[in-house]
Amino acid sequence: MEVNCPRKLVLFLIIFIALGYAVDSQDVAPSFRNLFTRLSNKRLSSIQEDFASNVTLDDCAAECVTATRFQCRSFSYDNARRSCFLYAVSLNDRDVLLVDADGRDHYETSYLKRFAHLPNHEVQVMTSQLIYSVSPEECARRCILESRFRCRGFNYQHSTQPVQCMLVESTPATGSQAAMMTEAVDFYQKETESALSNFINYGMGMLRPTITSDVYQRSARGVPVEGCAQLCIDEKTFDCASFDYVYEDDERQNICHLSQYIAANVQGLVVDSLNPRHNHFERIERYLNFFYATPYAVILGNNLKTFSKVTPNRCARHCLEEESFVCRSFDYRVIPEATCLLSSKTSRDVGGLDTASGLRGSIHHFQMKPILDCGGNLTEPEGGLASPNWPMNYAHHENCIWNIVVAQYKVIKLRFTHFELSLQSPDACSENDDRLMIEESGSRPYCVMPNTKTVVTKTNAVTLQFLSNAQVDAQGFRAFYSAEWTCDVYLKESPGEFASPKWPGNYPSGSRCSWRITAPEDHRVRVIFSSFSLEHHTFGHCNEKLDHVRILDGGTVGSPLIGFYCGYHPPFAILSSGQDISVQFSSDDDPHNSWQGFHAKYVFEAMNGTTFEKNKRFMNIGDTGETPEWQGTDEENVRVIGAQAGSEDATFAKDDNSVSSDYRSVMWTAITCLMLLVVALAVALFLVIRHYRQKMSGQVERIVDGDSLSPPMESFPLQIQSFQPSFQRNQYNNLVDLSRRAGVESSCLPSENAKMAAASCAPVVGQDEVKLPTASADLHFPHPPPRLHRPQSSCGKYHEDNVKNVNIEDKTQV
Repeated sequence: MEVNCPRKLVLFLIIFIALGYAVDSQDVAPSFRNLFTRLSNKRLSSIQEDFASNVTLDDCAAECVTATRFQCRSFSYDNARRSCFLYAVSLNDRDVLLVDADGRDHYETSYLKRFAHLPNHEVQVMTSQLIYSVSPEECARRCILESRFRCRGFNYQHSTQPVQCMLVESTPATGSQAAMMTEAVDFYQKETESALSNFINYGMGMLRPTITSDVYQRSARGVPVEGCAQLCIDEKTFDCASFDYVYEDDERQNICHLSQYIAANVQGLVVDSLNPRHNHFERIERYLNFFYATPYAVILGNNLKTFSKVTPNRCARHCLEEESFVCRSFDYRVIPEATCLLSSKTSRDVGGLDTASGLRGSIHHFQMKPILDCGGNLTEPEGGLASPNWPMNYAHHENCIWNIVVAQYKVIKLRFTHFELSLQSPDACSENDDRLMIEESGSRPYCVMPNTKTVVTKTNAVTLQFLSNAQVDAQGFRAFYSAEWTCDVYLKESPGEFASPKWPGNYPSGSRCSWRITAPEDHRVRVIFSSFSLEHHTFGHCNEKLDHVRILDGGTVGSPLIGFYCGYHPPFAILSSGQDISVQFSSDDDPHNSWQGFHAKYVFEAMNGTTFEKNKRFMNIGDTGETPEWQGTDEENVRVIGAQAGSEDATFAKDDNSVSSDYRSVMWTAITCLMLLVVALAVALFLVIRHYRQKMSGQVERIVDGDSLSPPMESFPLQIQSFQPSFQRNQYNNLVDLSRRAGVESSCLPSENAKMAAASCAPVVGQDEVKLPTASADLHFPHPPPRLHRPQSSCGKYHEDNVKNVNIEDKTQV
């Protein structure tokens, strides 16, 4: 028997196998640009050590990182000529100046991005290497490139002459020593992918005790600090927001205290100078992921907006969504009123942070991380995107594409908080200008204008493309998107869905929406309300001044009224008499609305009662009150039974006598095509697996931190002909890892962490401590708790944002 698979399916099989071969043969080069900070229209006053022309910005950054003939510490890039200038000096050196240079950008290394900075603190452990007269940036570089021992951080003493950089192998993360307050010494800890990376170490101190309530909800002894962090993440009996960790001489006696409070809840931390070996850690919540935290530091006199009684996470959200100015950082004062201070400045703009004032006032500084994403696929119901390097100016020669796809039957709402591109002509889509283009399926692409605040799409998918040229740069753009139900639309495709705004959440007050649904000729519209919960009206009579739904039997305002609905209704269906039906929703201005609204589906039916849409069938709920269900079938296999065609009681069922005589042939063809598809998938999967197995079996080496794999040096395509990079492989792998973590993605950072074996060794829930004989993961407890696996979203579960009152009895408030 001849098998005729659809042409589209055959084409799909060919493309899928080709993609498998493509993945099997490609190696993706990392972007070393993320290791540097850009200074637009600037260059150094010194003479460059090397030069190359006709190269990309990423190639220039890679050569600076991998250069061995000299120590490259910075570079400049000519955007118009695509030329690269490498320097052996940086702005931290004496007699080195930054001068203006139109069309040329200077890039300084930013290795400190990889380290958590804790001012006025020191880890008193043995120094593995002592280096004199280097900057903190150079000290961080030495720690990252160190190959003789595993450098996990460094103490930097800036009060002595010369200054001292002390590389160490032990940190508070290893559980051997706490960070203790020491003036004129700063501690820097290298960040790693672990449970502890989800917390900020605020250094020496513990939560302040209260009279009315215990600040700790769970304690355990003998758990390592990484295990304590994992316990806090996995905790389900309460919302763990922080933990205090007590370091003892015997690590097996270290104590872990979990708490649902943060320092702002209890009026700050208590510092006991007689027992200084304790550190306080707070959870990095959703919006704090977008910021570098520097405890006990402040930018003085540059705050533009203030909020009181808010958590650090809420303060971070205020900064991200600020529209009146570009917020680049904020200071958070814990006491007396948990104050948030927004600023448009960074530490570089003001010549550094004031750590002395931060220590005295219990003020912490948070600086926004640069957005590194240049495009991507966004499928979450809501999220954000920005021009690369936001909140600073974007670079030249950018070509970024974002694809946003949300649930079917919804549209995408884009809200621009900032939009500033370099425009040389009045046409926003001119090829001579930097531009942001928006394109939907079936529509012509258009460009976002400078004064645009909101864009609402017509479909559930949209593509945004950002292009920049070699001329003048600008601030860029920042946008947030959300999936929204349609409102005030004309619906002509079946089947479909619509709902009140924000459903299944509560609809906002003052909502006004209408839907006109039009079927083809000789068809009617059946609307099925699967959920209906509006404001209850007095005496059961619907009042037009309150929340209500009005349904009209036609497409005009003057069409006959089918029904006027309010309050709660079980699932019900409405059938139009003609091809048009209109649904109007209105809510009053009451700000205390707590009603969910409604959700409805619709389908077109021929006048004889059959559904219009092929491959879809609706089971009529009639008067049973049951929730409607959708079932797939062929139009030819559906007939009306049980009642007169088109009546309210009509239901649909399969007619066995209407099955085509070619049914078996069709089924055999479908099965054969499906088998071909499975074979193609298997081939492509085999190629992909073989590709990564080859990379992992000798073509790659694990980096020093052991948390990611990096491509071999040979696979990185450099276009600079005059350079001959050759350096130690472990240094290269560290730099690849660093380049991938130098900033933050436009969406939330991953919240799923590797499970710590010791996390399962803390069996105590409550205030009692448990003295464990050892910190081994093989400990046995008479009644151990079940292993807690908290499912994490892309942003995790977070502590209460609003700080309303410092009363400790109200555990949801700060």
